[in-house]
Amino acid sequence: MNAPSTRADIYDATVICTVRGIQSGQLALRPEPNGSPFAGLNNGNVVRAVGGTLDANGTVWEDVIVIDGPNSQVEGRRGYVNGNYLSCKWYDEQGNLIRED
Repeated sequence: MNAPSTRADIYDATVICTVRGIQSGQLALRPEPNGSPFAGLNNGNVVRAVGGTLDANGTVWEDVIVIDGPNSQVEGRRGYVNGNYLSCKWYDEQGNLIRED
């Protein structure tokens, strides 16, 4: 049985994601999967997924760099977020959209 692929390891693509689906509070940005949060992201924050991992419970943790959005104080920060709260688009080396979810 193969483990599901994380968003960032599919193809050699640039993966740009938007935080969505947060009902209250913020999406925790963590130094490691399920680690203690050091910052929070809001719906609309844009991140670049650079890797990811799947934990024992089946949660996809995306390794991201914050690019832009309503919570500008975290721009440039890198950490892990729960992938269930990201909507992503994959771009090839020429900038063409090749996939989205």
